[in-house]
Amino acid sequence: MSKAQESKADLERQESIASTLEGTGSADDWLRIQGEKNPYYAHDLTWTPEEEKKIVRTFDFKILSWIGVMFFFMQLDRGNMANALTDNFMEDLNITLNTVTLGSTIFTIFFCLFEIPSNIIIRRAGPQRWIPFLMCFWGLSTACQFFLKDKLTFLICRALVGIFEAGYIPGIAIYLTTYYKKHEMAVRLSIFWSTLAIANSVAGVLAYGILHMRGVAGHAGWKWLFLFEGLGTVVIGIFSFFILPEGPTSTKGGLRRNGYLTARQEQIAITRLIRDDPTKADTSKGVVSRKHLFKALTSPKVWPNILIGFFGLLPFSPLTILSPLIVKNLNLGVPPLVSNLLVIPGYVISLSIMTFVSWSSDKHNERAFHGALASTYYALCILALAVLPEDASKFSLYFALIFAMGGQTCWHPVNAAWIAGNTAPVGKRSIALAMYIISVNACDMVSVNLFRDEDAPRFITGFWILFGALLLTIVLFIFQRYHLMWINKRREEKTKDWTDADWHHYNETTTDEGDDHLSFRYSY
Repeated sequence: MSKAQESKADLERQESIASTLEGTGSADDWLRIQGEKNPYYAHDLTWTPEEEKKIVRTFDFKILSWIGVMFFFMQLDRGNMANALTDNFMEDLNITLNTVTLGSTIFTIFFCLFEIPSNIIIRRAGPQRWIPFLMCFWGLSTACQFFLKDKLTFLICRALVGIFEAGYIPGIAIYLTTYYKKHEMAVRLSIFWSTLAIANSVAGVLAYGILHMRGVAGHAGWKWLFLFEGLGTVVIGIFSFFILPEGPTSTKGGLRRNGYLTARQEQIAITRLIRDDPTKADTSKGVVSRKHLFKALTSPKVWPNILIGFFGLLPFSPLTILSPLIVKNLNLGVPPLVSNLLVIPGYVISLSIMTFVSWSSDKHNERAFHGALASTYYALCILALAVLPEDASKFSLYFALIFAMGGQTCWHPVNAAWIAGNTAPVGKRSIALAMYIISVNACDMVSVNLFRDEDAPRFITGFWILFGALLLTIVLFIFQRYHLMWINKRREEKTKDWTDADWHHYNETTTDEGDDHLSFRYSY
């Protein structure tokens, strides 16, 4: 190797360390103390940017891609109700739209009740076991909807699906934090949630085909839809037991053959994570302590993000569940089942906007303004649905609906990554993410009941309420930015005159941990 090449390699190694560790004595001291909790951490380890990129690409292709497959099938199960409504589902069960919204409410109640308990279990069982377990059982619950007979059996099945889906999404988010750094999370979560848009698009095509099976073996098409998609989820859940590793240092075994990383890559993978967030050094399994549960539930630094999820995603369920029905009621001159296909452009727009917003957020390491601007787009689209006149052309209403669907989850990965990056240690982070997913599902109990039979087909009152909720979301994004800036400034002022000896004494004696530690700085 020439001297020029050696110098370049040395510079790259220095840049690798500089990019993950701001080298003050206090930060280095705290990092060393935390890092010693993990046997794979090497405090003086160096590597090149190319080595790190190769490891991240491995996680993207080996871990994230399969998680996307898993979430794809989850969304098929969550979205098939919207498709079933276009196939005389209500008529076959002798129920009304109000009963369907009651079913959504019951699903949400059980989902929320079991969310935190599920995330407590995941700390003990491990996400690589608990997540596939949940998949298998909610898949079976979905498939059991093949046997629906009446209102009661419908509501029971919705409750079971809610129980077993609880814990899945925050569990995945926690699992991803064991592979990716803070500024890598929004894009990865957007890839994770982008399968939602893909699944909803594919679901329309699948539904169009499967619903034509009405009459096969004397059963309705929607029954076959629930059966096929539920059993498909069970199969993916079984495979997931053998595909998901426990973490970066445990990738050998199952269907993974020789593993994903070399010994050096495992050391780099762990060291880079701990340098980015020292609280990730402790990977021991255990119950979530009452202290971490209480701190997450009462943290004023978490609740603004929770409220963002509640108010910002109020429009999601009505648009997802009712969009095929709304398109059907527009009488665009197409067969009723084709309305499942006509909502696909909305999901394509949603995928594009969400991916761009998440990529830009990670690139610029900025959360609040990205969320506020994305919410502004969403609010304007919802406003259009509210203010279009009664005699507006059906095609104007259709395009307004499609662009509104494009804003559904455009900032969702950004907010989830914001919570994950600003909450530590892992027990507290697990509960905070569970609280967030509870909030974005609890809002379903409100949102779906805003759209009643008597307001059809325009649902103008509901859209005005959703517009107001999105305005509040924008305010919350901006508030949280300056709230966290204020906390960071207070910590800087308190410690600005501390010497390395002061920091060392603090680190040795403090009971502060995670994001309560005075060296922790919140991102915004």
